[in-house]
This record gives sequence, C-alpha cells and structure tokens, in this order.
Amino acid sequence: MRPRIIRSVVIGVVLGVSIVGVGLGAVLWMQHQSQKKIAPMEPAPYTPPVYAAPATASPAPFDERADEIVRAWPDPGPFDGGGADLLPLSGMVAASPEDTSLTVHVGHGACDTDFGAWLRETEELVIVGGWNVPDPTVACTEQWLSDPYRIGLESELGDRPVVDAVSGAPLPSSR
Repeated sequence: MRPRIIRSVVIGVVLGVSIVGVGLGAVLWMQHQSQKKIAPMEPAPYTPPVYAAPATASPAPFDERADEIVRAWPDPGPFDGGGADLLPLSGMVAASPEDTSLTVHVGHGACDTDFGAWLRETEELVIVGGWNVPDPTVACTEQWLSDPYRIGLESELGDRPVVDAVSGAPLPSSR
C-alpha cells in the first residue's frame, strides 16, 4: 500500500473510533442521569396580575372650561390643562351651516383604550374638546395619533363658531 492510502485509512479508523466513543459516552451519561430519578422541578405558582376596570374620562374639566368660555367669549384665553380628560383638538372636517353633526380630529395615544370628544352647544357657540383613556396595563410607545370622531349636534350648526375648549380659539377646518 502506498503511504498516503495507509495514512488515510488510519485517520478514518481513528475518527470512526472517536465518534463511536463520544456517542457511547453520551448514551452512558444519559442512562446515568435517568437512573438518578431526579424529580422534575415544580413550576413556581402563578398569580395572575390584578387589573382594575378600565378608567373612563371625566367630563368635569370640560364642563368647567366650557362654562368659562361661555362667560368670557369672545376672548376666553387658553386653558392650562385637564390631562387626558381634556385634550386640544387638531382640527375638524369643514362643515356647512345646515350640518347637524361635526367630525373633529381627536389626538390619542397608540395604546389608549378609548378616545372621543366632549360637546357643549349654546345659541352662540359650539364648544368641543378631546379626551382619551390611557391603558395602564401595557408598556406603550410615545406615539400620538389623530383620528376623526363624529359628534351629533342638537340643532343645525348655522353661523356658530366651533371652539376648541383647550385653546379657546375656533377650530381650523379642512376637507
């Protein structure tokens, strides 16, 4: 035989014996482990988290602000805040004097459980403000969305301005 062939055969035999040895060792180790009869670990007891019922927005900040706007109209000035219970609106879809509903753009968080708009009508004004209900049970991004929200009026809009409760200014409209 040639030296190259002999070397190849020897390497093949050594590798084959090594593979068989490793395999046999693994089988013996697994058999040893199974003979120990180790009891499986008990899972830790699971206590589900307690979630409070979803919160709802309170109309109180809007009602107070609407009263203030009616008293101070036409120059009510801006409002310092109402938290999630009273948010500024970013605008509204253009409305005609004969319309009996409005579509306003309400800002809300990406993970809020609910959102909407408050409404107060007088003979001279239509006052609107947004609200949202954050979900305290989720970690969420700081993403802010603006979605249309339709609200019905008690009577036709006529020539009454639609006023944002937070800014105290007429809402800009778009089509």
